[in-house]
Order: sequence, then C-alpha cells, then structure tokens
Amino acid sequence: MIANIRVLTDGNSRSLCQLDLMKFSKEAVLARMEERGIKEDSFFICGFSDWEVDSIMSLQEAYLLKKVILELYDGDDFLVQHMLKHHQSPSFIMSHYYRFVSKDETALMKQLLEGADMDSVVEFFFQASSWVRAIQAYIDQGVVLNTSKGFYVSCE
Repeated sequence: MIANIRVLTDGNSRSLCQLDLMKFSKEAVLARMEERGIKEDSFFICGFSDWEVDSIMSLQEAYLLKKVILELYDGDDFLVQHMLKHHQSPSFIMSHYYRFVSKDETALMKQLLEGADMDSVVEFFFQASSWVRAIQAYIDQGVVLNTSKGFYVSCE
C-alpha cells in the first residue's frame, strides 16, 4: 500500500514522496510532516503506486482503508484494490463488506435468490431478459463484485 503523497502550496501541488502506509502509523507520518513544517490539510494521497491506482484521498481516508484491509479482510488487499480500480470511493469501500461466494455464476445466483418466492424470481428474470443482465443488475447495485478471483457478495 505505497501511497503517492503530494503537497499543496500556493495553489500548486508537487510530489513529496512515496510512503508504505502498512509500515508506518498515521501518528508517525503526521509527526514527520510536522517536523518538516507541512500541515495535515496541505498534503494528500493521489494514488497507490504498487496497486497502479490513481485515486485522490486524504491521509485519514487512506488509513481507514488500511484498517479495512487489516480488520475486515485479514490483511488481504485484493478487494480494496479491485474497488479502487473500479472507481469506488473510499467511503463506499469503508461501508461495504464483501465475502467470496464462488467462481460459478450458477452458485452465485442460487445464493442471491435463496429464500426468494418463485413469483419474484420469475418477474426478476423477465425484466432482466437474460442471465448476464440479471447478474449485471446485482453488480450495478453494488450487491456483487465480479473479480478475477470470482464473485463476492455484500454482507449487510
């Protein structure tokens, strides 16, 4: 989780450094910035070089994403990377937790439609008009993530 940090001064930004957020606490970073005379509101994260993601956020948001990785996903950054690459905001990522279901679309749909009454299922597929559109509807709603590792479902 190597953050590209930029500093804003007099309306212009310049690159400051790259910093591995997994190695340093937020407090240590803020203390170092203060030593260099840089205020917290004048620097920001503009992406993560190791993830090949360009996404502007505050240091606070970046450390909240670190917390999500460590506490919700047991140190696995795959889903956070995936969501950032698909232009999800840090607040979306922090407020949605996903768990792996399957690589198989049939298993995914069985899970999603478990407990639904038959009339609702028929109406849903009629409106979707195809299997692919049915799955895409869940993806568009943020209920399902379709990743290179398979399908993940939101736990709410």
